[in-house]
Amino acid sequence: MGKATNLKKIEFIDETFRDAPQSVWATRMRTESMLGIAPMLDEAGFKQACVSSAAAFETAVMYLYEDPWERIRLLKKSMPKTPLSVLIRGRNIFGWRRYSNDVIELLLKCLFKAGIQWIMVFDGLNDLRNLEWHIRVGKRIGLKVIGEEVFTESPVHTDEYFARKAKEFIKLGVEGVILEDASGVLRPERTRTLVPAIRQAVDKNELQFHSHCSTGSGPECYWEALKQGADTLCTASLPMAYGESLPATIDILRKAREMGFDDRIDEQQIKKIDDYCFWVAHKEQKPLGQPIVFNPAEFQKYVSHQIPGGMMSNLVKQLSDLGLLHRLPEVLEEAGRVRQEIGYPVMVTPFSQLVGVQATLNIVEGKRYQTVPQELRLYARGFYGAPATPFDQNVLDLLMGDEKPIDPTASFDEPFLEKYRAEYGPFLSDEDMLLTLFNARSTMEKFYKNKKKIEIPVVKSPLVALIKELASKHYIQSIQIAKGSLRIKQSF
Repeated sequence: MGKATNLKKIEFIDETFRDAPQSVWATRMRTESMLGIAPMLDEAGFKQACVSSAAAFETAVMYLYEDPWERIRLLKKSMPKTPLSVLIRGRNIFGWRRYSNDVIELLLKCLFKAGIQWIMVFDGLNDLRNLEWHIRVGKRIGLKVIGEEVFTESPVHTDEYFARKAKEFIKLGVEGVILEDASGVLRPERTRTLVPAIRQAVDKNELQFHSHCSTGSGPECYWEALKQGADTLCTASLPMAYGESLPATIDILRKAREMGFDDRIDEQQIKKIDDYCFWVAHKEQKPLGQPIVFNPAEFQKYVSHQIPGGMMSNLVKQLSDLGLLHRLPEVLEEAGRVRQEIGYPVMVTPFSQLVGVQATLNIVEGKRYQTVPQELRLYARGFYGAPATPFDQNVLDLLMGDEKPIDPTASFDEPFLEKYRAEYGPFLSDEDMLLTLFNARSTMEKFYKNKKKIEIPVVKSPLVALIKELASKHYIQSIQIAKGSLRIKQSF
């Protein structure tokens, strides 16, 4: 790790357990696999490790049949030195409906009790009214809070816009601000002006940087963010880096040192972590993240609509089922038009779905806004919060009709949990109640029926693991290992 004391220091946050598997393994990284690497990660020198989110909770319950609360507790036990963090999605927190203050407070209390020390809070519209309570109650409970600005490319999402949002976050009392580019549409030249603007806005508070490699610009944006004053970088283990994911820790670390930055990362531990994750990918037949080369023409196509990968695959399937896949270019062009008309929302859940579904309906039906989903009408009325810029007035009139605007904050204080307990309880614990609240009854029934005990792995040395794996291959009759003058031969 870096030894110099007169150099600017840079910190790292690890996303190997959260964003990286979400991006390349559909969030399907088992707790056992995480626990096998946790002690190494705890020795690596990370400022934090992000270990969960709404997607991680949902996948653990719905597909892995693992208790996500138990995952957090076991990771904390295995990583006592490294602060653990969780990503919180606005008023949806860990579910798909918008929840009141008492639900949010209970979730944060349970996370804190399970071992979480930091939360990152974001809203898909960057409407901080949806996050004020999280920040206030989180700090009261004892959590440290980072405000997350979600980046998107549009005429209204200027450097000044993001600087203003950063100042709003700081006024609300966050420890710092993170610039998050989940779609990978940030370019190095934009980073060169955007990061200094946010840097000035947050003053002496921490500025974190988190960008994906979806269009091939991720690493270059990280290098530029370093030059322009970012304090902390979010990265991941090499096997789960690049592609739709973040850059690899090992690569950004070496570049930072080359650029003259100091750090406290133990590079040997990073290599061990990467080796282990390669092993997990092999054992569980998971794909490896592959670097994407920036293509200007493809970038311009993508940035015009910014429909994320998961939504895009659903869109392709739906059009294929209708025999209309050849109209995909029209749908994507229409998606860009719809997004503009409804205030340039950041293309994250649920707004990417609102845009994609409406664009599809407009093209398939041949008449724009002939059929409008109820969720889009609610968005137009203000249910989700305020967009970055007002709707096109003609479209707004069409979507709202005679309905009145909605104040999204009006229901925040309405009690919910007492009635929920009375109607659906009793529950084994508050954690159990929250899982039931965030998931459908059928999902929970299947979860309890198939729930798996989380095994604590005994981590063998790489050599022992290699020999055991080779011995399991019926076509291998013997192995020979040589180191210096030492020769070991084993026949099977």
